Amino acid sequence: MNPVFFMAILFSLFISSLVCQRIGRTKANKWLRILAAFIVNSLILSAATAFLYKWDVQTFHKQTDGLFGSLGILVLGFFIPINTLVNIHIMEYFRNKTQNIRD
Repeated sequence: MNPVFFMAILFSLFISSLVCQRIGRTKANKWLRILAAFIVNSLILSAATAFLYKWDVQTFHKQTDGLFGSLGILVLGFFIPINTLVNIHIMEYFRNKTQNIRD
């Protein structure tokens, strides 16, 4: 996978985790945090896809072998639900960790 894609995916995961943590402090329900994570991931990765496509079309349309390499620039859109799923698990882990400390 291209390092630019990897950095965009990690940046999206980091920002959406921060947003979910901020929303979690307001005692919002779980579905609102999931929706916020999905929207943030969608916005960041869609913007990165558009930017990278305009930046250099030929670089990101090469057909390569590998699990995600053959998707080309579509790999960023493919990672929107994956990042959201990772955010859900991160939220539940920290929520359970803080509840065990309180008990």
